[in-house]
Order: sequence, then structure tokens, then C-alpha cells
Amino acid sequence: MNYMAAIQNAHQKMKAENKIVLNTRLEKSRKLSEKYEANIYLKREDNQPGRTFKIRGSFNYISKMSEEEKKKGCVTASDGNFALSLAIVAAHFQVKAHIFLPSVTLKHKIDNILRFGKEFVEVSLVEANYEETVEVAKKHSQEKGLKYFHSFDDESMIEGAGTIGQEIMKDLEGDFDYCFIPVGGGGLAAGVSFVIKQLSPDTKCIGLEPEGAPAMTEAFKAGHPVILDKISRYCDGSAIRKVGDKPFELCKKNLDELKLVPEGLISSTILNLYDNGLITEPAGAISIAGLELYKQEIKGKNIVCILSGGNTDLSRLDEFKEHSLLYEGLKYFFLITFPLRQGILREFIQKCLGPNDEISHIQFNKKPNREHGPALIAIEVQKKENMIKITDNMDQMNLKYKIINDQKDLYDLLV
Repeated sequence: MNYMAAIQNAHQKMKAENKIVLNTRLEKSRKLSEKYEANIYLKREDNQPGRTFKIRGSFNYISKMSEEEKKKGCVTASDGNFALSLAIVAAHFQVKAHIFLPSVTLKHKIDNILRFGKEFVEVSLVEANYEETVEVAKKHSQEKGLKYFHSFDDESMIEGAGTIGQEIMKDLEGDFDYCFIPVGGGGLAAGVSFVIKQLSPDTKCIGLEPEGAPAMTEAFKAGHPVILDKISRYCDGSAIRKVGDKPFELCKKNLDELKLVPEGLISSTILNLYDNGLITEPAGAISIAGLELYKQEIKGKNIVCILSGGNTDLSRLDEFKEHSLLYEGLKYFFLITFPLRQGILREFIQKCLGPNDEISHIQFNKKPNREHGPALIAIEVQKKENMIKITDNMDQMNLKYKIINDQKDLYDLLV
């Protein structure tokens, strides 16, 4: 199909209804530019209504509906951001939208969907994962004769995302070397990379995907979309078990590279942005986190990072801090076997920890009928090298210990 003509047409419709979809700012980040010795520009899709780029695809969907279809309404399944954007657009056009959500969808997202959708939105929670929820929604749409909208695997979503690429090319003065694009289901990366490669073929399009949900990475390896058995929902906006067929084909053709980004690095990025007054969600911050993985290559270059969304629950800040500390090597969980003598914990603190080191978690099972007892201890330091001193001191005390940061089951329990 002629994607470029469809993208241009979608953009014209958006401009005609400029109150609902914004031509978001492309702003140079002074701090990021200084940090990476490059010209870093942020495409601020977090400034859209609903704080997500997905409003572009939602608008494109509903603007294509016939009057008869609009009278009947539409159906979708989503894990949050697409549902929110569809609720906003549905209320704007006064079209009924029945939205099916997996029951694990964050409460603040459900509340926002209902608030923005007003009387035009009906929400149904499904005790299932996203893929199973899609099947429930499709069945409902068929039974009721309603238009079904997929949250990423559809030309309308790809066209909507492509309008971001158009705006970047128009707003950026001169050539640019890299475009860093978040990857979830693939719709955003497919649309943006298509336009960039059409209009600026020498620009490298880099897809950034969360390490805990590598659906596109595994699809690239297999040569086709595959279903992952298990994923992390840390990046809830891009926690997809299977990428879309349509986005996959475009991403395979137009992405120069695809990188997995550790959750800890994403957390560190979120906190750094938050300290500078920018609230982002994990899926939105991933493109900026990706700069760290390319810091040698991008020196002196012009880079655009797409900040795809800002729907985060601020109650997660403690979780982000924990992930960040572990990633930066400033926090370790230890299983330590202590001799059960009087004052052993005091001795451990005095001999092993420095004046600025802290114990942030401790579980110690001391029983009178044993000579040794296990303890689970979390230690935070201000500098990575301090942890080496601590382990050296434990060796001098002849303590048996084990670092458990990399043991997934224990890590998930503790963090």
C-alpha cells in the first residue's frame, strides 16, 4: 500500500482538528547534549492529550469510520495507553467505545480512561493477558457488528505514528544522524522509521526495546513474529508478547539496529529526567536511555529521541530507585552466614561497612540451638568501589556470603 500518501492524508486531518492531536515540540535538550557531547532533540509526544503518541493512531482510526460505523461504535483491547487515547478521541467525536483491558492494567490508567472517555466509554476488565484480551474483544465486536481497532497491528496505527516522522523532518533544520525509537508492539517504530527512511535515507533508525519484553528482537531472530512465553511488565506501555505482523515487516526493512535496554538503565533515566522536571513512563524514556548504549558513536552527531509517553504512576518512584541502584552497582543483596555469637551484627557493621554505607534491608534468623545462622542483607553505597571494600572486609571476617542480585526469583521477590 502507499503508506506515504496515507500518512500525509492523516496529517492533514489532524491539522484540521488541531485541538485533539498536537504537532508536538521538537526541543533540544541542553543537559543531554552536554552529557553526550552531541545535539540531542526530544520529540515530546508526552505533551499530547492523554500524554501518549497513540492518540495519533486513535484519531486516524475514528476519522476513517463511516457515519454508520460511528453511530454503532467501536471496540478495542489495550493495556492502557491506546485505550486512554481512544477514550479521548471517542469523546471528542461522540463515538461509543467499548474497551477491554487485562485485569493487570494499572489503576491510574483505568481511572484516566473513564475520566477522559466520559459517557462514551465502557470498560470491561478481563482476567487474561493482553493477547487473550484481544480475542475476547474481537469476539465481542463480531457479535455486536462493531468496528474493531487493534492497538498496534494495523495500517491506521502505523500511519498515525508516521505523522511523527513527518513533523520531525519538517521541524528539524538540516540533516540528522540518528533517530532513537521505542519499540513495543511495533506500530510507532514502523511508522516513524518508514517516513525517516523515505525522506532521509542516511539517518540511522535505532529501535529500543525493553530487555524484559524482547518480542521484536525474537521476531528478528526467527524471521517472523513469535509469541514469548513470559515477559516483564516493568515497561507496561511496551510489554508485548508478540509484535504485529504489519509493523514487523516495516521494522525489519527500515530499522538499522534494534537494541535491548536493561530495566535498571531505564529507571536511572526516568529518575534523571524527573530531577529535571520531566515525568516519563518507562516505555517513553527508553529512547533516551538508549543514548547511553551509543554514547561513543553519537559524539558530535545530531540525534532525535522520541519521548513516546508520560503516563507513569508516581507511586512507582521507589521501584525505579531500587532498579536504578541495582543497575548502577550501588545496592547489593547478600545471603550471609553468621556465626551465632553475641554482638555479631554490631561487629559486622563496625568491621565491614564504611561511615556512609547503609543497610536498607535485613532478615536474620537467630536460633539458640545452632552455631551459624543465615541473614538476608541489602547494602547501599554511595560509590561502586565501596562495595568491593565491603566484600574484602567480609572475607577478612571469614564470613560465607552469596550475592543474589542476579537470581531472578529472589530479585523479583525483593524488588
